[in-house]
Parts: sequence; structure tokens; C-alpha cells
Amino acid sequence: MTLSSSQFSEKQTAHLALPVLAVFLVSAGIIGLELALMRCLSVMGWHHFSYLVLSTALLGFGASGTLLTLVGPSLERRFGISCTVLTLTFGLSVPLCFRAAQALPLDPQYVLYSSRQAALMVAYHLLLFVPFMLGATVIGLSLMHFSKRVHVLYGANLLGSGVGGLWMILLMFTLPEEDLLYVIAGLILVAAVIWVAYGAMYPPAASLNVAKGIWRRPPARLLVAVTGSMAVLILLATLWPMELRIDQYKTLASVQRWEDQSDAEHLLTMHSPRARLDVYDSPLFHETLFAGFTTPSPPPPQLHILVDGHLAGTVFKIQSPQEAEILDHTPMSVPYRMSERPRVLLLGEVGGTNVWLARRFDADHVTVVQGNPQIVELMTGALAEASGHVFSLPGMEAVAADPRLFLQAHEERYDIIQLVRAEGMAVGVSSLLSVHEDFLLTREGLALCLRRLRPGGLLAVTRQQQDPPRDNVKILATLAQALESLGIEEPGQHIIQFRNYLAVTTLASPTPLDAETCTRLSLICEELQLDVEWAPCPEVDYTEQFARLTGPPGEDYSYYHYAAREIFSPQREEFLKDWVYDVQPARDNSPYFYNFFRWASIPLFQQVYGKAWFRKLELGYVVVAGVLIEVVIVGSLLTLVPLLWLKRRSGKRSGRLATGTYFLLLGITYMLLEMVLIIKFTHFLGDPILSAGGVVSAFLVFSGLGSLVSRRLFHNPRRAITVAVLGIAAFAIAYVFILDGLFALTAAWPTATRFGLAVLLASPLAFLMGWPFPNGLTCVERGRPTLIPWAWGANGVASVAGPPVGVLLAVASGLSTVMLLAAILYGCAGLVAWALPGARGPAG
Repeated sequence: MTLSSSQFSEKQTAHLALPVLAVFLVSAGIIGLELALMRCLSVMGWHHFSYLVLSTALLGFGASGTLLTLVGPSLERRFGISCTVLTLTFGLSVPLCFRAAQALPLDPQYVLYSSRQAALMVAYHLLLFVPFMLGATVIGLSLMHFSKRVHVLYGANLLGSGVGGLWMILLMFTLPEEDLLYVIAGLILVAAVIWVAYGAMYPPAASLNVAKGIWRRPPARLLVAVTGSMAVLILLATLWPMELRIDQYKTLASVQRWEDQSDAEHLLTMHSPRARLDVYDSPLFHETLFAGFTTPSPPPPQLHILVDGHLAGTVFKIQSPQEAEILDHTPMSVPYRMSERPRVLLLGEVGGTNVWLARRFDADHVTVVQGNPQIVELMTGALAEASGHVFSLPGMEAVAADPRLFLQAHEERYDIIQLVRAEGMAVGVSSLLSVHEDFLLTREGLALCLRRLRPGGLLAVTRQQQDPPRDNVKILATLAQALESLGIEEPGQHIIQFRNYLAVTTLASPTPLDAETCTRLSLICEELQLDVEWAPCPEVDYTEQFARLTGPPGEDYSYYHYAAREIFSPQREEFLKDWVYDVQPARDNSPYFYNFFRWASIPLFQQVYGKAWFRKLELGYVVVAGVLIEVVIVGSLLTLVPLLWLKRRSGKRSGRLATGTYFLLLGITYMLLEMVLIIKFTHFLGDPILSAGGVVSAFLVFSGLGSLVSRRLFHNPRRAITVAVLGIAAFAIAYVFILDGLFALTAAWPTATRFGLAVLLASPLAFLMGWPFPNGLTCVERGRPTLIPWAWGANGVASVAGPPVGVLLAVASGLSTVMLLAAILYGCAGLVAWALPGARGPAG
């Protein structure tokens, strides 16, 4: 008996259990691969480099739409076999393509100067692109084949992504980053087995009457192939373990070379979704913590704590404050010299050096607040003895909490608040943090710090000096605005800024600095050979410098003093607007303190620094802009190629523009809203794992549930789309006005309660966001089913464009602007939906 193709389609549609499970697992594998690559690339290279590579790899979704447009009908004729082969290849490509990418002699530092390195970068991108394209093709092909049940398949896709993200984050607590890739590959091969079972139950119609040929018994052959692939993966993982190749310029690479030379010892490694922690011991470590020329002795023996390969903190191998004499000669010691038995709050302390500093000046009580619980665990556990139990000294309290959230939830007052998290080297050449959110270094965050000071208390932050100045100028401007937000009319009377030849320290107080304070400051700076750049003290001579720096032409003072004079003058806004870097204070609505990029300054840098001008830019911002340009160019090709093919294959033109526009809008708006909510909820929960692992997973799960039930609620897809976009726009606009206030009111709630509130807030919006895509595909399936793969690809391309567009807009205009834009674009998508082919009913 031979069944027709239509009869097969009806029978297959009635038995969706296996395809739904397979799509669920493939989707979990894709999101797991995305998160695992982010961790691997963050450890191997640089934060912005991983962002670039991952965004390029996600273009595989767009490429899958192009592939399905070109060969989709051929693949669909042998649907079970095609999905099995694609899934099998996807699973094998995960570790193999990553190994191949690591084998390339790529040096990202020279991509802009070497055509060979540029070519290697392209090859690197293409290798990581392959697995995403294969996985996305499986999902897109399933949506094509079961187009009449697209709500179910799309729901499985979103549910799989949500569960897969949570599953991967849990695995990151126990497995090294590179081993995650083998786990993902194994999960995907399980999906391949499910496709084999589906192919055995529902073979292609054409194969029933075939007595000979390679596909006579495809399920058995494919099962052997999948089983063999699993064996190959196990052998690879066992006999040829994968090792991450660390960028040679990272601190981790340097200490690994020392380890090979027996000059360093690796003590331990800890893994988590936040970061990989490494601890090394070496006699070559001599971190001086900005100590000046007056230092009488070298630093004590020390350990280094590395976070994702970067130096995060120094642990002095000492047992008493007397062994930390070097700290007396750092600029960070000045606020302690100006206080008597202070009560101290250290925000972001890592290795305990600032605890020893506080102890040397007889601090009455020290509270350390560290956002990464594993660092607190490390300092109170494995490193407790080596560090002299510095986190457990009498009068010492260590709290694992986000610093900003701690300030919001606690009312205690302090004599000194030290922003340890902001201490260290300036952004400089690498600009690793330029598109990283920091809610502590915003105008509102610093104002909150000032509120937690006792009268006469000091807020202190120290950063490396730069030429031209930027970090410390921005700190000064932000503190000025923070003081003004507290009702202080003359912020210059509350701020001191001084430096040695290495670093600049800025102090701020909620009360004006008096003559006695000025006298003490002068004596301290003379003793430590510090140059005062700003103080409300008439006796300070800014032209006398121990470490002379350049300043405005014809003047004897430095650019630091010039910037301070302008910031505390009526010309502040003109100065901030015209300075060579963007030093406008960060706000909670745009929490990008470390972004200093300004397009208008490029010609000046080219003129002054010649061929090295690019090294003066903030590369993180430039990379995000580059990603957007790449996405636009490559995405345009991926969407135009299918159009040309469709035009040649069919004379019909109707519906293509509406279909492309609609699914492009859905892709970019979904990612815009998701990005903003991730940032908002991370700030609210104070924990990126809770935000990414919990809220985002819940977001995807509720979107999947929305897709599953929308068809039951509305049989008319156009009406479902209209209701959804109106609801999404209403929620997005409401959240712009209520989220920040609501979060401030509930900041002191227990973490579990705040997490429940975050999920409750995300769920209705996410539920509605699961409606527009499947209902749009239902319309297209009715009117122009050949456009389904193109719609899938266009949505994928736009999804990749969403994050860089969102970041650039958030930096320029704020997170609220991004949410409002997303609401408007969803409304536009609702209007375009009326022009979709099949929107008014089945094609005639």
C-alpha cells in the first residue's frame, strides 16, 4: 500500500511528540552552545572579542533561512533523514569546529594592521558559524514541515531555549568551560537518535516502494552513524582533552608561561557562570598597589587571584598588619590618615589588601562587600591561612552581595567608603569594560554612597592616570552631579583630587571640607609626595608638582586641574561636551561609566597619534559598532539572496516585502526588550546568575507557553497578533515608568522574594511576546508557504542585530529609550501584519 504525500503529512502532523522533543533538545543545545562559547571566549580572549565572534556565529540563523529557501523542498521530501543528518552533523561540529578555530594562529591585536590576521579572523568566525547554522536549519526545516502546527514547534523551540539556558548555567558550577562543549554535543546526538526513531516510524513516501539503494533501510544505517559519532566524541574527550588557548597578552597566559618555567605555581581553579577563578603563587609577583616614591620596602610575598584570566586581586601572604607597611605609601591611605578609628566599607574588595590598610590605621570596624560569593568562599576557605585569615579578623565582616544593592538595603553609616571595585588600571587601550554596565559608578550610585557617610566621612576611589585624562575626569564630574542631586550647590567645596606618578585618587564628603582638613591634606601630600589637582584650599599651588604632567598650552598646571576647574565652573556643560573623550556622567538609565568613545574625536586622534590613533579609542564600543555593521552587510546578503531565488522560481511578488519587514521587526524588538530586562533584573537582583539563569529562562519559557496557547485563544492569527502587540507595547511603556521605583521600594526584600517579583513582572510580557511569530507564520503558510524559510532567516538576522543596536542606543540615549523604541516597533509590526500574505484568510 502506498500513501500519498498529503496523507503522510496529515499522519505526521498528528504525531508530533518525537519532533517536538527533538526540536526541544536542539534548541537547548543551541542556547547551551551560545552560553558555553561566551564562557570559553571570555577566558581565552577578551570580553568584546567574545561578543564579536558570538554575534557573527548567530548569523547562522539567517544563513539557515537562506539554505532552506534554496534547498528546503528537497530536504523536506526526506524530512526524517534530513533532520537526522543535520542534527548529527550539528553535534559533531560543536567540538570539532571549536578545536579547528583554536588551532588558527589568530592574534586579535593585529587584525586592523595585518591582512593575514584579518583573514584568520574571518575563518575563525566561519568555523563558529557552522554549528549555529546547522542547528537553526533543523528548527527551520521543522517549522516548514509542520507549518500547520507551527505554534507547537515554535513553543518547543522557546521552551527548549529556556530550559537549556538554565541547565547550562547549573553545569557551569561543576564543569570546566571546554568540557561543556562535549556535554552539548552529547545532548544534540540524543536528539539525532530521536530523529532516527521518527524516521523509522514515518519514512518518506518515496521510500516505501524502493527495493534497492542506499536509503532502503535508512533508520538502521543512521542509528549506526549516530552511535559511532557518540563513540568518537567519548574517545576525543578521553584521549584528546580539549584545552583553551589563552590570548598571549592576558595575565593568565603570562603566569602559565612562568609555571612552565617553574617560576609560578597554580594553586586552584574554581568554575562558575560568573567567571573562572584561578589562584597562582610566584616570587615574581610584586604588585605595588600604586605605592609612590616614598615606599621604604618592597611588597610582601603575594598570591594573585585571576578572574577570567585577568588580575582581579592581590593576596598578601602575611599574618599581621605590621607586614603590610607598603600600604602606608599608597594614595589609598590618605582618607585613613584623615580619620580617627574609622568605620570602613570596602565595596568590591577581593584579596584583603585594603582590609590590611584599614587595620594599619586602627579602623574600628571593616565591612567587605563582594558581589561574587565564590571569592568570599575562597578567602574564608582555601586561602584563609595563606592570607592571614584577613576576611575573619576581629571587627571584620565579609558580605556576599552586590555593592549597589547592599547600599540600598542597609542604612548603616560609615566614615570611609572605598570603591575598591573601581580601583585599578584605567580602561586604556583594551577598553574591556566600555559596554559593561556598572550601577555603582552612576550619578545615582555615587549619591547613594554619599548618603551612607557620616558627617565628615569620605568616599574614595583610585584609578590609574591616563594621557589624555578620562576615567578620573569622569569620576570628578559624576561626583559633582551626585552631590548636586543631594541639594549641595557648590560641590567643589566637598571634593579633593590628588595623584602620584601612577594613580589619581578622588575623595568626596557630604559636608564641606574645612581649614583643618586642608592643613592635614597639605601635610599628608607633602609627606607622600602627592600632587593636589583640586581642593577647596586657597593655599594649594597647583603649579608645583612632584610628578609633572602636561597641561593646557602656556599653563604650568596639568590637564587634571584644568578639568576640575571647568567642572566646578559655570562652563561645565561646554567642557563635558567638548572634551576629547566622552566624560558625561553615567546614569542608572545609561550605566556605562567605562564608555569614553566619541566619534568626533577620531580626526584629532589621527592627527596627533598617526598610525597608532586606533589605540586611543575605546575598543569595546567600536567592536559593538563593528558587529552592527557586519550584521547589516551580511544580513542583507542573507535576505536578498533568497529573494532573488524566489523571484526566479515563482513570478509572484506579493507578500515578500511585508513578510520580510514583519519578521525583521519581530527579531530585533524581541532582543531589544530581552536585553533591557536582563540589565534591569540583574541590577534589581544583584546577581547575574539569578537574572540570566532564572529570569531569562523564565522569559523564554513563558514565551513558549504563549506560543502554545495563543492558537487556542484566537483562531484568527491577525487578531492574535493585534492583541499581542498592543499588550506588549502597553507593558513596555508601563515598565519604563514603574520598574525603577518599584525596584527601589523592594530592594530590602529577601532575595527569593525579589526573584519571584522579577519572574512575575517578566511573565505577562514574555507570554505575549510568544504570540506574534507563530501567528505570523500561520498567515504566511496560508498565503505564500514558500516564504516560511525566508521569514525564519530574516527573523534570525534581526535577532543578531538586536543586541548591538540596543547597546549603542542605551549608551547614547538610555535604557528607557530602548524600551520605548521596542514598543513602537512592535506597534509597527502589528500594522505590517495586516499586509502579510494569508492575513485575510487562506489563499484562493
